[in-house]
Amino acid sequence: MATFDFNSINSALTDTICLIHENRIGIEHVKQYLTLTGNTLGVAAAQAIAKALEHHPELKIARFSDMFTGRMKTEIPPALSALGEGMITAGAHLSVLELSDNAFGPIGVQGLAKLLQSDVCSQLQELRLNNNGLGIKGGRILAEALSASPRKLKVFIAGRNRLENDGATALARVFQSVDLSFNEIGREACMEVVEAVTALPDATDRLSRVVLAGNSLGDSINKKTMKDKLGPSAELSDGDCSDNEFVSGSESGSQSSEGSDDEEESEDSAPEDAQHINTIVELSREINLDSSGIEEVKTDVDIFLKSPTIENLTRLGANAADVIDTHLQVIKDPSDLITAYVEATFSVSGLSEESQLAHQVALDLYPIMLKRAGQQHASAWLLANTMLRGLGLIKSENKQYRIRWKTSGCYRMLAIAVTSPTFPVPLRDTLRFFIASRLTSLADRTLVEQHPQLYTS
Repeated sequence: MATFDFNSINSALTDTICLIHENRIGIEHVKQYLTLTGNTLGVAAAQAIAKALEHHPELKIARFSDMFTGRMKTEIPPALSALGEGMITAGAHLSVLELSDNAFGPIGVQGLAKLLQSDVCSQLQELRLNNNGLGIKGGRILAEALSASPRKLKVFIAGRNRLENDGATALARVFQSVDLSFNEIGREACMEVVEAVTALPDATDRLSRVVLAGNSLGDSINKKTMKDKLGPSAELSDGDCSDNEFVSGSESGSQSSEGSDDEEESEDSAPEDAQHINTIVELSREINLDSSGIEEVKTDVDIFLKSPTIENLTRLGANAADVIDTHLQVIKDPSDLITAYVEATFSVSGLSEESQLAHQVALDLYPIMLKRAGQQHASAWLLANTMLRGLGLIKSENKQYRIRWKTSGCYRMLAIAVTSPTFPVPLRDTLRFFIASRLTSLADRTLVEQHPQLYTS
């Protein structure tokens, strides 16, 4: 494990919290953000960073997911508390707080409560706490903290937290958009959640998204009642076709009279994966689609991305960059799209040391990747995080993640790309900081040292 000088990190953070210039259609604005995702912070590191944060009242977006990998549970609450104190001292006003995948449990929520009740979160619009083991107690503490004063919160995500019935209903009243998927919420409590979020007269106009997928929703009649109450904001089952379960009253009625008991039993008793097989109702005919019976048709791009070899790249032709671009543009999710473009660029770059075609295609892909990523919401931190992960500079949140390309070729092409006047300055500075901090332990150190533009200004 590399050794870090926390004083250096403190100094670097004090000197700058990245100002990300995000260009979107018709809009140009600046966001101040800090991402610590994919790290393994102890209490000492958190305190050093917190000290630096005291000088940054401009902080708006805090991406702090999965930053305690390998840490003991007793370390997490004081580390969280320290970061919160730093932002409180600075007088920052966050709009986004991301704390997913940190497993801090109910005890961690107690440290977080002070931050949520402070002026730092008085303008908070988005709070993400997915997969933290909050439990019922944590859900109640969180609900109390969020309801202590008027909030502007629009998006709240707390899936996979074992909130169960009481924790979910305690939280349901607070939000405009709420994701409580996969929380072991029973049928009656799911209906209580729906009743809670729709209690106010303006509920239909106020709610933008309510996700209850992965819980015990009951039979088709129960689901239809929930959908009628929630309106277009409801997301009650997995998959793109979930809304088709309620195409018309006659269809749902014909199903319910003879199949509701069976449906109710299967939803409550089936294991988690089995509960979420997509079901499409069409002309009173129920078709269950099991992905194990579907044979995917692989394109040449799919084949190359799965197995990035010179032979597979050659199949894409001289305009391989455009072919890859066309293939990837169909991806809708911003995070998935950015990940796909980075991995495609690195897959090609990894071959650049042994193929002139790969060298040229990588040069062509870099501006395409930056353009496509720049069109997505919150693209700056997503792009930086994905590139750092692909270069082996930070750990992946996905434990199954494997680098499929030669990083030496990636560093070689990156050394060319960062000199372009169109390469985003904040992204370049972020990459340089991480490369410089890991330089002595890099497997590609000899090659990287031949390109000082990768780690020095």
